[in-house]
Amino acid sequence: MAFHLVAYYGLVRAIFESAKGKIIAGLCVLAHFIITLGFSVAMIGFRADIPHFLYAMLSTTALNAVLFFTFGVVNIVFLVIFRSNLKAQIKTARILFGVCVLCIMLSIINAVRLPNITRTDIFVPNLARESTILMMSDLHLSRLISQNKARAIIDLANAQNADTIVLVGDIVDSRSEIMSDFLPYLANLKAKNGVYFALGNHEFIFGAENSVAMIKGLGNITPLVNQSIVVDESYNLIGISDLSANRFGGNSDFAPDFEGAIRSTDARLPKILLSHQPNIIKHIDAKKVDLILSGHTHGGQIFPFSIGAYFANPFLYGLKNINGTQLYISQGAHLAVTYGRFLSRAEINLITLKKSV
Repeated sequence: MAFHLVAYYGLVRAIFESAKGKIIAGLCVLAHFIITLGFSVAMIGFRADIPHFLYAMLSTTALNAVLFFTFGVVNIVFLVIFRSNLKAQIKTARILFGVCVLCIMLSIINAVRLPNITRTDIFVPNLARESTILMMSDLHLSRLISQNKARAIIDLANAQNADTIVLVGDIVDSRSEIMSDFLPYLANLKAKNGVYFALGNHEFIFGAENSVAMIKGLGNITPLVNQSIVVDESYNLIGISDLSANRFGGNSDFAPDFEGAIRSTDARLPKILLSHQPNIIKHIDAKKVDLILSGHTHGGQIFPFSIGAYFANPFLYGLKNINGTQLYISQGAHLAVTYGRFLSRAEINLITLKKSV
């Protein structure tokens, strides 16, 4: 409600001179709020199953609310600046309203596009040979993504011919009945050294055990839940359960166990940790691994939420060295909650591991 109130009083109301116009604008904002609330209750409370197009369209109400709120806050500043000039207030409000609508349209277009391929060289010690890893996170398979787009993203990932593919959480984001539409596409993922999967927080929303069982049942993807494996006799690949496990409860086997995960690693080889949430670096002895691959942030997905995401995580996306450990965060292959990306870009990350000198 606060978002809609600021949007109305800060921007929408200000574009009209007449009382009648202000009333009509208020009714439109109220209707938008009711639709947003109804959609949220249906999706979160009842997990209603509706067609992708309708789901995506209704989900943009959240995008609209956030951006109109943002531009409303900006316009409040101009309302103060032009407090003695009504014509300037109206003109400024109308310009900002138009820019806001344009930003909403561009955000939806950005959401429709396939993810970028972001290529990065990462140097790690004791690497036996140069190798490529394709990292994909935050695919969020649900009614918020069409089957055609899911298939196209999988095809795009396969086309990179990476030696190894890693799925770093938030792949499963719906009930089994809906996931069954997408599982055949995941079953097509292939890489010379295998495809590996680590749990994210959304897998816990729909049941970690069920999520792992679905992924494992495909036959081509190996879940790593507090486990490690030596890949191509070149590096240790370690998967840790998500930090949200304790919040969701359930099977204690799915609680994150870093020490257990690294127990069987080969000390002669570099250690690469798959952790959906980059904040794992605050909960473990990060110096015991050489590289952490994460997602979760979506690059902020929609400004100004990116500000909160930045302060809630070590950083938003990209590669940084934190106290001697390299942390690489992906912006994610798709999106969640609302069908839009504003000042962020979906990506699949193609990493070339190289031996550091």
